[in-house]
Amino acid sequence: MKSFILVAVILQLVIIGIKTDGKYQFGDIIEFPGKLYSHYAVYVGPESGVNVSQGDNDIFHRRGTKGKRYICEFGKLDETRGKSNDKKRNYLDDDKEYPAENRTPDKIKERIQEKNEECRKYNLLKNNCEHLATYVRYGVSVSLQKGRIAQIVVKPIHLTKQVADKIKNIWRSSNDINNTLCASDAHKQVSWWPVLSACLALCCLLSGSCDF
Repeated sequence: MKSFILVAVILQLVIIGIKTDGKYQFGDIIEFPGKLYSHYAVYVGPESGVNVSQGDNDIFHRRGTKGKRYICEFGKLDETRGKSNDKKRNYLDDDKEYPAENRTPDKIKERIQEKNEECRKYNLLKNNCEHLATYVRYGVSVSLQKGRIAQIVVKPIHLTKQVADKIKNIWRSSNDINNTLCASDAHKQVSWWPVLSACLALCCLLSGSCDF
């Protein structure tokens, strides 16, 4: 009897292993490589123990349209895989700008529910399948299409957005400093003229246009 139970348990584990491919955990980004571009999805297998109303589906992704409605939906890994060699692509896990606390199962679950209710219109440069997958895992939409021809188009957009975000952060920090100075009346003791003069003098010297 014990031997029978042991065989049954092992068989069940083997079946689960086949179903999940033994590669993915809840929240993993899956890449399905293509020649021009890669399709991306997030693994949500029901055997992961996290319930996001996925039923017996094991991935969440952006998938075409139904009529005029742009959708993000649950789907089947095997059906989406086709003949492609899918792989795990959590490529921002080691980036300090995307901390681990932003990708807990609870937060990933919240973002899946958010996008399942409102996916918004598809946009190659701003709202594609990779944007969805990275948003669900990290809380930030990113599309790089590494190694694909589409990278030529999307990477410059990503870099431009990064520069714009950094400029915004610098501007906000500057405003915070000014607000703090004003709040403490310290602005009465601070003059920006010496700083401006120094900058103008430096530019003058570097350009070689100074007459003194």
